[in-house]
Amino acid sequence: MDDVFARFSDDRWDDFLDELDKIRVSVVDPAELQQMKVTARRDAREAGTQPLLVRMALADHYLNLLAIGVWAGDESWRADLRDLVVSLVPEDDEQRDDALLSSVIAVVLAQLLQDARLRGGSEADVIARSAWEKAQEWAAYAEDRHVERLLHASTEAGARVVTESEVREVVELATAAADDQHAETIAVLETEGFTAEFMNGVWVVEGEFRNAVRAAARAITLTGHGCVLARNIRSSAVMLWHENTLAMADSKVPRWRVYPILAPVTPQSKFSGGEGLPFTRETHPLAPAPEVVRRLADAVGVNLSHLLAALR
Repeated sequence: MDDVFARFSDDRWDDFLDELDKIRVSVVDPAELQQMKVTARRDAREAGTQPLLVRMALADHYLNLLAIGVWAGDESWRADLRDLVVSLVPEDDEQRDDALLSSVIAVVLAQLLQDARLRGGSEADVIARSAWEKAQEWAAYAEDRHVERLLHASTEAGARVVTESEVREVVELATAAADDQHAETIAVLETEGFTAEFMNGVWVVEGEFRNAVRAAARAITLTGHGCVLARNIRSSAVMLWHENTLAMADSKVPRWRVYPILAPVTPQSKFSGGEGLPFTRETHPLAPAPEVVRRLADAVGVNLSHLLAALR
């Protein structure tokens, strides 16, 4: 570990932000660019063996390098930063200032969530999601007075910086998630333009979408296995998804249609082509519901009669 971080090894919490100011850099010599990346990646791998204040300083240093364009055009920083923020989750016996630690975590999570989604499938999405799952409960306790000093500003080409509003969104989502287990999923659905509510085991999504079936497929892909009712003033569609089987019905074609969903296929990809419904040999009358649909409803914990009423 670079000697520059030795100053953070003595549990001097009151001096932490002042000491950070002393080690931040504003420019990088192009000749040293590659070595800076190598060193930063090594430090990220070894961070877990360091005292908590050193880990926090390393995370800020990585953000500093992003802010001056060290990773311009290179997305490999995401995995390193994920490892750093996970390392910040303290052991029970570690001395800490919760507000300061939480503020560092919130800023790092905001950086990871930039151009990433918690329920997406890209590499950036997956990395952000894994970091969020490990550290989000700490982000709820961030304080503005610390966040303000932890933000980086830069006009360098290829710079990566987060804004105060991006950090605030992370803090608000973490706070809501602490109070409501469904807050995170609601936030994800709302970013897709849906109004979402979890009612009796069913995700009810509404919006200005033209095709209720596609909306249901998108929503259930985002939420994972379960049940979704997508509806607007023109039509509605229901999907039940558990393990490798999905059943759907919509108000325009009142029959249950059953499909296998085997990775890498998702409900969204299954229903994304053309205007019609994808072909299946397994169709059933809406009522009485077939055994496969009853099994799916039982597995995800929903009342079939309520779903049928919503389609009529």
